[in-house]
Amino acid sequence: MTCPLIQEIETGHSPESLTGRLHTEPGTILLRSGTMEHGERFSLVAARPFLRFESHGSRCEIDSATGRRTLFGSPWKLLECLANRYELLEEIDLPFPLGGCFGYFGYELKQFTEPQLPLTTRNDLELPECSVGFYDSLVIFDHQLDKVWLISTGLGEDGDRNDERALNAVDFWREQLDAPDQAPEPITQPPLGQTPLLQVTSTLSRESYCKRVRKIIDYIWQGDIYQANLTHRLAAKIGIDGWSLFQRLLTVSPAPFSGFMQCGGFQIASSSPEQFLRMSGDCVITRPIKGTRPRGTSPDLDARLGYELQTSAKDRAELVMITDLLRNDLGRFCEYGSVNVPDLAKLERFAQVQHLVSTVSGRFRPGVTHLHALASCFPGGSITGAPKIRAMEIIDELEPVVRGAYTGCLGYLGFNRESQLNILIRTAVCCGGNAWFHVGAGIVADSNPVAEYNETLNKAAGWLAALNLPTSALPLCPAPESPNLRT
Repeated sequence: MTCPLIQEIETGHSPESLTGRLHTEPGTILLRSGTMEHGERFSLVAARPFLRFESHGSRCEIDSATGRRTLFGSPWKLLECLANRYELLEEIDLPFPLGGCFGYFGYELKQFTEPQLPLTTRNDLELPECSVGFYDSLVIFDHQLDKVWLISTGLGEDGDRNDERALNAVDFWREQLDAPDQAPEPITQPPLGQTPLLQVTSTLSRESYCKRVRKIIDYIWQGDIYQANLTHRLAAKIGIDGWSLFQRLLTVSPAPFSGFMQCGGFQIASSSPEQFLRMSGDCVITRPIKGTRPRGTSPDLDARLGYELQTSAKDRAELVMITDLLRNDLGRFCEYGSVNVPDLAKLERFAQVQHLVSTVSGRFRPGVTHLHALASCFPGGSITGAPKIRAMEIIDELEPVVRGAYTGCLGYLGFNRESQLNILIRTAVCCGGNAWFHVGAGIVADSNPVAEYNETLNKAAGWLAALNLPTSALPLCPAPESPNLRT
């Protein structure tokens, strides 16, 4: 056998049932797409990375079979050094990754993209800003062709390829895929939403959020910025783990760039509708989202709400502004004249809301890696504001706690230069039967503070449905002191 191994296999498992067998193992990841109109055609399951990388500020931990190492420096630069070991440049024309670096990159990694930015918000949960694994094997579900692929590269920590290692990975995955699909274990606690103990809290009250919206509007009229994204963090004691919550989200609030990650001491459950970067070879696209309306309770109302969004001067101007910002971000690493906007302000509908979406594309300059491209435009402009740096300074001033994984990204950087990452919105961090999730809105000069606050609650609708909570659970209670989740 010559590595890498690419096999079409027969299995009765879905991406969810396969992940269900492995969801308690640290490093297990499901990237679920391909099942909705706006998504890619593939879902991916990865497990048992041969190397794991986490960062807490400039302190970076690397775990592998040879032990744990601690390094200090920029996580972006240290990851680049690691990733360079594992590129597979064979001329294999594949539309999916040939192994790769999978995981999340949290919002506060902005400190290493723009080091002059302040960081004064409270880091109460103390989670890693970055948690990724390097995977030598994975299972890929092709929803378009209804095929399943097993990938095994045989890569090890030193960057060498080994046939025995590749075959051992194949044996592991075949054991999982040949096992019968098991029904999920029943949840024994009382149904969510039917206990008086379940409350949704927020780091900002309605009054506090609106006060901060007015402050942003003041900054806009003073000429500091054109737009800024303002978020608040919700929390609830849900009594289930992140995998169970993710499964509920798939039912009540499906989205085309969903994902689940088992991080050991905590889990990430994401039902994101937004693609951040799709990179294939030297080509890149990004798809920013702005403008939100709820889905209508009837086809007529749904159409009227969509038309209202499409004809809203405010929402269109906000998206055009962010589209231009992302054109500039891609221009940092793309060839001159290659950055284009094939779609501007296209209406797209999701389970609970509808949005305006643009598409921006470009072609890399020679020598640019996918990780360099990610770092150059991180975090996504759709969840910061414009101008980007000043907007992030204001976000740090006005938001009381760090965002963590939220508004960062989750996805993969393939060893064969096939990469995809979402924007981590509609995303929860789960630990010990608790869930924390942010919601936000883009603020512009003519924003109405109450309307912007209500927009954030519209975005929480999927969580309320997943938690079996009625909309009467809102407005929110003040948040108590949060626990430290550092493991």
